[in-house]
Amino acid sequence: MRGSLMNTPRRTIRFSSWAAALFCVAAFAFPATAQSNKGTIVGTVTDPNGAVVKGAKVTATKVATNKTGEATTGDSGTYTIPELDPGLYRVTVDAQGFSQAAVEQVKIDTSSRQAVDVVLTAGGVSGGTVTVTAEAPLAESESSVRGDLITGKEVTDLPIPQRNFTLLATLSPGVTRPFVGVIGGGGNFEAGGNPVGTSTESTRFRESGGSVLVVNGARPTNNNFTLDGVDNNEGQFGQIGIYPPPDAIAEFKIQTSVAPAEGGRAGGGIISTTTRSGGNKFHGSLYEFYQGRTLSALSRTDKRNVNALTNRNTHQFGGTVGGPVYLPRFGEGGRSIWNGKNRTFFFFYYEGQRNSTPSTTGDFGFVSVPTDRMRVGDFSELLQPGTSTTFNTIRGPVVAPVGTVFCANGVPATGNDIRNCGQALSPAALNVLQAYPHPNVTGRIFDNFATNRKEHYDRNGWGARLDHNISQKDSIFGAFSHDTSGRARDNNFPIGSSPTGNDLPSGFGAGNEFGNSRGVRLGETHTFSPTVINDARFGLTRVEIGIFNTGVGGALGFSPTISSQLGINGANICGQCTGSVLLGIEEPFQRGRQNQLEFIGDGGPFYFTSNNWSFGDALTYVHGVHTFKF
Repeated sequence: MRGSLMNTPRRTIRFSSWAAALFCVAAFAFPATAQSNKGTIVGTVTDPNGAVVKGAKVTATKVATNKTGEATTGDSGTYTIPELDPGLYRVTVDAQGFSQAAVEQVKIDTSSRQAVDVVLTAGGVSGGTVTVTAEAPLAESESSVRGDLITGKEVTDLPIPQRNFTLLATLSPGVTRPFVGVIGGGGNFEAGGNPVGTSTESTRFRESGGSVLVVNGARPTNNNFTLDGVDNNEGQFGQIGIYPPPDAIAEFKIQTSVAPAEGGRAGGGIISTTTRSGGNKFHGSLYEFYQGRTLSALSRTDKRNVNALTNRNTHQFGGTVGGPVYLPRFGEGGRSIWNGKNRTFFFFYYEGQRNSTPSTTGDFGFVSVPTDRMRVGDFSELLQPGTSTTFNTIRGPVVAPVGTVFCANGVPATGNDIRNCGQALSPAALNVLQAYPHPNVTGRIFDNFATNRKEHYDRNGWGARLDHNISQKDSIFGAFSHDTSGRARDNNFPIGSSPTGNDLPSGFGAGNEFGNSRGVRLGETHTFSPTVINDARFGLTRVEIGIFNTGVGGALGFSPTISSQLGINGANICGQCTGSVLLGIEEPFQRGRQNQLEFIGDGGPFYFTSNNWSFGDALTYVHGVHTFKF
């Protein structure tokens, strides 16, 4: 006995030291976040005369999984059941001398606080239960947070362009989508609908504007996205890392008021998304969404122009399945190896998308290439005698005829021929000019090359979630999501059209764009007592975004080292640094539009990877009518 008593303090100190060390590692190794997606049920239990009932046992049972949470009313008759997964619950109240009361269809939403007050009936019904059905609250009475909840039914039933669920956030007051949102890092998200052929550094949901949201006038990069209670942000543009399809979303909530302490980094809105989980019954869905010329309608302004119909063909298809984990015993008979009813549940989803779109550029499929004179530095064909405009040069404003070309010192080139500037011409610039294909349309200076382009977009996303109730006091979940996307857009100039053999990647968005997102989410909820509950979360979201205007590794037939071949040094110096730099020769506005030589190297080379680690632990302590979170 003496030895045991002497050893106990050492074990305690050793354990405490290890626990402190582990806590420090967890706290400093990952960004901390405590934004939970779980909800809370609160209420007051009274007798028929309105007097509070002390010591009543309140149990909340999730209908889909039979997982329970418990509380006991205090001196004031109030109770709190925190850390409940979103879903439908049955709340029962048992107290000595009273019949059992049950409230059905209590809906717990993401990060919500639901009031359920219960009036008990004197025990005149032996062994009976008085059951009522909960009514939907008209307003949020237990929280001052402003915002809206978008239910899973709304997400799946409402029409959404590209099935991009973030568009539904605009149903909340104060939330808009900018017509043009310029996102940090150079990505241009035109939320009004990007023209086909434009480029962004993130190809996912480009046409519907990605996840660009303006909340109460804040910048689109100031929002905070969470998925199942963990960080779901990508670091380059401050947008969503993982996009679950609508059929995989249980609900999502947008908070537009000042972020609570647990909200963390948000200066704009908090968009909390909860994915579906399995239950005691098997459920599934299959779907196919198609948009194409045959099913498209003309607008009122185009109703007499059949050619105005889009040639875009879009297919979005997928399915979901969820239920209890059941492992049968094959070939041996008897009981199953594992029956997960009330204990272990799974959910799986897949969604694919295929787009095929013809893409014209310039004036109805025409672009501009240098004429034979321009290839050697003679731009006299651009000059328009008898006209005048103001040019801002290195010497200040200069009035000169439209189309004037200036030397590097700000003086107009004699005869509009830069060879008369008396300065050495850049070999790289001459190489670029001479690499352009020759015009294939005669009689034009501009729009002198006819081209025909198309683009193809593929996206595949899948995810799986596993929930397990270890006991009534301990539950865990794990989820994994993987989303890949790729956009291939034809070049304006066919392979082999360059007279020097240096084919140029040209045109808005020409080349390959790709996205690759993966996310892991883990969580554990432990009930130490009805008044002390701990919820721990861990997440990792990895996002890769890339643009290669020559195709990945030159897959489109272009040389990955085209910049070096043209004499542009310092561009193709790493494995991801492939393709052409962005170059263009621009001439002032004429004829109501901008004339320019077709530029090359749009969008790339660009490659970005972000790894977002998050860890959070929230301890909830209920004391009387007060709830504390640490």
